[in-house]
This record gives sequence, C-alpha cells and structure tokens, in this order.
Amino acid sequence: MVPVSALLLLATALCCSAANTSSNATSPAAAVTAADACSQLQSSLGTSMVQTQSSGPEYSIGANFAWSTFNDEENFQPTCIVFPNSTQDVQTAMKVIFQNGADYAVQAGGHSGMTGWNTVENGVLISFINMNSTSYDAECNTITLEPGIHWGDASSILQQYGVSPVGGRIATVGTGLLLGGGISYLSPAQGYAADNYVSLDVVLVNGTLVTATVDNEYSDLFKALKGGGNRFGIVTKYVVRAVDTGTEDEKRWFGGLFVYPNSSSEALLAALAHFIHDTIDPNAVLATTIRTTWEGDSSTEIELDAILVYNGTEAAFNQSFAEFLSIPFTSAAPQPLSYLDLLEAVTFPDGLGTLFAASALSGVPVNASIEQYLETYRLYNNFTENFASSTDIAFTLLDFSPVPQTQIQAGYEKGTNPIVPPLGSGGYHEILFQVTYLANVTQPPDNVEQGRQFWIDSAPSTPGLPFFLNEADANQQVLATYSGYDFLKEVYAKYDPTRFNVEHTQGPLGL
Repeated sequence: MVPVSALLLLATALCCSAANTSSNATSPAAAVTAADACSQLQSSLGTSMVQTQSSGPEYSIGANFAWSTFNDEENFQPTCIVFPNSTQDVQTAMKVIFQNGADYAVQAGGHSGMTGWNTVENGVLISFINMNSTSYDAECNTITLEPGIHWGDASSILQQYGVSPVGGRIATVGTGLLLGGGISYLSPAQGYAADNYVSLDVVLVNGTLVTATVDNEYSDLFKALKGGGNRFGIVTKYVVRAVDTGTEDEKRWFGGLFVYPNSSSEALLAALAHFIHDTIDPNAVLATTIRTTWEGDSSTEIELDAILVYNGTEAAFNQSFAEFLSIPFTSAAPQPLSYLDLLEAVTFPDGLGTLFAASALSGVPVNASIEQYLETYRLYNNFTENFASSTDIAFTLLDFSPVPQTQIQAGYEKGTNPIVPPLGSGGYHEILFQVTYLANVTQPPDNVEQGRQFWIDSAPSTPGLPFFLNEADANQQVLATYSGYDFLKEVYAKYDPTRFNVEHTQGPLGL
C-alpha cells in the first residue's frame, strides 16, 4: 500500500491544483461577444428557442440538466441556451457563434464527469432536450437517433421490434457516449458502440452540414467521430446498425448482480485478469464495480459488485463464469433477463457532483497483470483511508470495463476506429476511478482533489493501451493514447483549420 506520508507529500506539492485546469472564468470581452451572439440568435430563431436567464422558462431546466452538479447553473451560467428542434436550427446557431467568435458548449444526455464539457460560462449552450426521437427502419435494419435521446428510452421504444442500438450500459446515459467510442453490453460481439455507425449528419464549426459515411468524401470525418469526441463538429443525426436483442418479454440473457465482500477482493481481481486473458466467447459479458460509500464523518463501507450476464442459457452462464461463481459472495440473484432488464439493472443518482479519471490494464501476462490490478485497488483503498473522515464525499467507484479481443476484432472488421486497440495481444480493462460529492458541495475540496490527482499520477497503466475518453479526467491526454492519434490531428486540421473548436469549447486535449 502507498504510505500515507507519500500521499501527503505529493498533496503538498499539488496544493495549487484544481479539479480541472480549464477554468470556467471568462473575460469581459468574451461576455460581450456571447451577448451579441445571443441577441442575433434570438432575432433569427426566436425567443422561445433561444432563452436567457431572465427571458425564458426553460433556461433553468437547460442550465441544470447536466448529470454532474459541477456543471449546473450554480457554477456555469450560459449567456443564452439554444433549444434547437432541427439540424437547420443547429446550423443557424453555429453560423452565428462562429461569426461572432463566441464560446459555446453542446449538451446531449449531459452524463459527463468532466467539468465544463457540456456547459459554458458567458457563452452559448446548445441543448438537445427537444431533439430526442428514435426510429427503426426494418428494411435497412438501421436505427436513427437524435442526439437528445437516452439509451434506456431508445431501447424502450425499439424493444417492440426486437432490436436495440449498441449503446450505453446505463439507461440514463446519452448519445455523447458514441463520440467517445462507447462500451455496451453488446460490445463483445459488436465492437465499440461507434463501430456501428452507418451515417452521421454533422454540423461543422462554421455551420456547414455534411453527411459522413464509411465510403463517401467525408469518410475520414466518419472515422474520426468513432472516438474523437466533440472536436470535429456537432452530430445531429446518428444512423446506426440495429442488433437483434428481442422484445421486453423475451428473456434471452441469464445472469444478474453478484455482491462480494471485501475479503474476496484479491480473488475477484484475479478472476478479472483471467477473464480478459482467456475469454473468447462474445456472449459472456461482465462489468465490475468497487463502490465505497461514505457514512457520516468517520467510516466507509466497501462493496464489490459484479454484473455477470450471458447472452444465452443458464448452463453456458455457469460455464463462462465458473471462477466468479467459486468466489465467496454475499448475495446474488441470477435469473433470465431481457436486454431492457439489463439496461435498467444499474442506476446512478442525479443531483451530485462527479469527477472521472481513467487508466487501462492488460490481462497479459496473467501473473504480472494481476499484480497491476491489485496495485490499482491498493491505490483506491489508500484514497479511501486518507479521506474516510471527509464530510463532502457521497461515494467513490473503481470500475473495470472489459474490452475483450472479440470486441477489438469486431471494430477492425467494421472499418476500424481512431482508438485502434492492439489486435492479437489479448483484451484489456478500461479502469474508471470516480469521486462523487454530496449535493451541497459545489466545488471539490482542495485536499480531496489532491488525493484524486495522486491516484491519476500513480495508477498503473499498460503502455500502448488506449484510455476510455468517456470515463477520463478532463486533463488526461486521452487522444494521445490512441494508435490513431496522428490521424485525428490530420482530420481535425482539415475540418477546423481555424482551430475554432479547441479555442471556444472544452473537450479532449491534444488536437
């Protein structure tokens, strides 16, 4: 375990660090520029679609729609919020924003742990609350999604046709997941969620609309949006492949939530390393979360949760997860499940402030990788022990999301993506370290943030593996971990030669 003294020493060195070095403070000139843009937008789109804090009843809803309260109105007050009803409205908004040189942000599902990525201070916020439809084309076997839809709502609408998109594992997550690649319960068989694009309608920074596909003149943009984040334009329509998942009444999956005691942690982490090293069955799916809940000001409770599910029979489930089933657990309720049941199995509370951080760990070689998994857990426990008396933290998470070899292979077969995980070297786990604060905490305390930064700086990570953009700290250089990093830089320079996006909105670093 990392000594407490080492943590405190580094904390002293980081005493000036903040939750996000990208400040939400803006200059007086930026505020005037945003006000001019908002005035023009109200003239062109109307005051019901473009609302300011004093002029519209929906402003407060849009300003407080973000899942993390660090991104709500108390910390960020957009000069105006645009609530578009169509792609054309987004084009109009971006043309005015571009012409005025205004700061801006885009908010779809709002499920971001990066402060400032889906809101803006003294700028224009484009909120997709009103663009939230989804439809199924049976002839083409494709699904069309507007950016404001959440995965649970999309799957609920589509279950009558027996299909789903490859989307989030939590019902309340939105389509922004696609721009970071996206990991799904369907990913072991279908690749990253973004590997399943068919076409994308994209509004570029100057308001130009293009439709990108795998084989048209915008094929490079199409590929860049399979993990490049919000840097390349605003996607206003996703057409994606439909996957046969059955209706709500069809219980094709078997499994459920298994809860393990802390005494089983070493055996569980070893099982995770074995699973990612050995499993080649795309129907076996798991997600593991170590959750620490703060109780009062002096104690914490650790719970190890594993969702173990198999797209098939109970017998196949028992065979695929034999090692996990042999580890002592405190509770379990495996049962037949529909895909919709699976999406609704995990929920996260709203109204709390949350920050993410990422690393990635291989399962090869097995013995060495197990030690790396254990070290990651020791660092997590070290954070817990040092801040167990905090009255600001609600809970923390350490998540292990498998990226099996079958998922990587599926991505290559569907045209690859800029993430380009290494093929042929086994799978790996994306690691999420999450700190969630109580509702009354508007900014993370400095000392706790220093401890979180220590985890970011110290957590093991296997060289050559990409981090998961959707579950990273805002200041981590995630794109630089991609094998397609140079490709992303070239595509960004082509579609935003004035570098408007990186200068006027927050998002992944490095372009």
